[in-house]
Amino acid sequence: MRKQILGGVLALCLLVASPVWAAEKPALGFQVNGTSAVFTEETGLPYLSESGRAMMPLRACLSAIGCKVDWNQEKQTAILDKHSLQVQVPVGEAFLYVNGRKVATDSPAALKNGRVYVPLRVVLEAFGYGVDWDNQSGTVQATELTAFNINGGTTGIFSRQQLNFDGFDGIEGDVTLPYVTIGEKGDCPYVYFGLDWANDLGNLEGGFQFIEDSSHEAYNKWTVFMRQGNSWLSGNQVYLDQGSRHHLKLYAQQGTGGQMEVVLELDGAPVIRKVSERSDFQQAGIKAVLSIAMSKVFDGSNCPSSFTGARLDNVQVSRIGEEIYRPLTDYPQYYRWNRTSGASGMWLGTVDCVPNYIHYLPDGSLSIYKGE
Repeated sequence: MRKQILGGVLALCLLVASPVWAAEKPALGFQVNGTSAVFTEETGLPYLSESGRAMMPLRACLSAIGCKVDWNQEKQTAILDKHSLQVQVPVGEAFLYVNGRKVATDSPAALKNGRVYVPLRVVLEAFGYGVDWDNQSGTVQATELTAFNINGGTTGIFSRQQLNFDGFDGIEGDVTLPYVTIGEKGDCPYVYFGLDWANDLGNLEGGFQFIEDSSHEAYNKWTVFMRQGNSWLSGNQVYLDQGSRHHLKLYAQQGTGGQMEVVLELDGAPVIRKVSERSDFQQAGIKAVLSIAMSKVFDGSNCPSSFTGARLDNVQVSRIGEEIYRPLTDYPQYYRWNRTSGASGMWLGTVDCVPNYIHYLPDGSLSIYKGE
């Protein structure tokens, strides 16, 4: 049972990973979908921490997105609820829990003057908001993410982890293929790795595709694929069971003819190889994606298909000039709000599209299905 909120008004405050601002900068502000939150002495006023972080009153900020905020005095933990999602923020720890899943933050939650302060970006992203910083006005801007303002969002549901365009040339990891239920013909699950470029030309994807065509000899199994530009290649007679576990590796290398090749390996053996349409991997980013692509436009609520039990473990990446692979988590995630893209802006990079469909389980697996 949740503890009752401490007597009076308990104002909780948020921390956003932002630049350090000089004293002459305007008072810090917070906007949700363009509407400014109001801060008073009662709610708590934004301020800069000693490390230059923007500390902002959580109750005012989280109320603005419709969250219920409780406080567990015994556990010294803030509890935030919205729909089927709960975020728990323990004081003094550099992590929080999203529906029981432990998520690292860039600084620990803290108590100050009877209020709790937590990292803003991680909390808001858990509830499906993109977070941006307007340096000119000194304002943290949160935008609710939908299928229509996420890059690629109308193609279906996906959980995407993406790194910056910092010269990556390989990614590998252990993949547990999920169990699939197709609710509408044409919906197709994928689990794959990718190499991307900032101009979106020649992007490379390679991994697993579910065979949803009932006329296919391997119906209801998984196969492998590689896609780059207009080129789509499949593994020759590679059919894999739902729930099976495999090592997947996608990388670029110098070919025998001097051209750059891209290779997809399954369980240590190359299964697809082609000449790459891009050779400038010093400008490449990298990503890992679990998804259900749809045959119609995804509007955020109209996908009847689902899968359960997907896992990506031991995901590691390599950069040009390095001989070893390092954990993907060693590198900063890429995410950016592009105000000039789309009808009213577009979210790029790491994202769950949309949180109502993406379910992280305590055992580390991920499932996709429509939540409440």
